[in-house]
Amino acid sequence: MKITRRQLAEAVAGSAAVALAAAQTPAPATRDFNAESRESHRANSDVLKKFDLPMSIEPAFAFKA
Repeated sequence: MKITRRQLAEAVAGSAAVALAAAQTPAPATRDFNAESRESHRANSDVLKKFDLPMSIEPAFAFKA
């Protein structure tokens, strides 16, 4: 495959333009994973509170130190 100097210059200029455009785009905002997980847990807890479970279904816990 033969490539001329003009084609090489166009390829380099095109890749430089892409790199410049990528450098100028702002970084995405960081996500607050802690707040998201707390909200998800709160929503799941609200859904589970709607179900009434008899005491016989819940497991017996015995914590020993």
